Amino acid sequence: MQIENMRVTTKNNKELLLRTIQKDDAEALLKFRRDVAGETKFLTRYPYEIENSVDKEKEIIGNYLRADHLAMVGIFEDNRIIGLTSVTPVGMLFKTRHRATAELVVRKEYWNLGLGAYLLDIAVDCAGNCGYERLELNVFSDNARAIRLYKKKGFVNCGQIPQAFKMMDGSYHDEIIMSKNLWKH
Repeated sequence: MQIENMRVTTKNNKELLLRTIQKDDAEALLKFRRDVAGETKFLTRYPYEIENSVDKEKEIIGNYLRADHLAMVGIFEDNRIIGLTSVTPVGMLFKTRHRATAELVVRKEYWNLGLGAYLLDIAVDCAGNCGYERLELNVFSDNARAIRLYKKKGFVNCGQIPQAFKMMDGSYHDEIIMSKNLWKH
């Protein structure tokens, strides 16, 4: 699924471009994923665990571009990716194909500027337009900022997985599962 390009303005009045990720963005997307994985503990991978080649990333992006049930959207400053959201199905079998999961990531230097809210709104819109009835997010239980945003946007806590994430220092973090009903009444 692709969206129309649009301009977004940060809380500090910087104008950025929000658009669908394209194959030409593959190298920038890999750099973005590696950069943000090193900026916060709240992502599921460490930078060294992101091993895709540029060609593999182009293939993945191509799959998103061809499918009507997938979406990958970025916020750009020039050609640099600042934030990213994606929507993917939980499963393709009948019993789970009404559910989607969303990814939401913003570079740390752009936190607290409203970009996460833009991206979450886009994820909700894309999921609804793709025909999903429920959108789900997984979040570290101690990521208070993200949890506040998700609740503000209508997501509810559906459960918690104890010790879901084990860190390199041996500590553990619980995972909260949140979801939002997308049914149109």
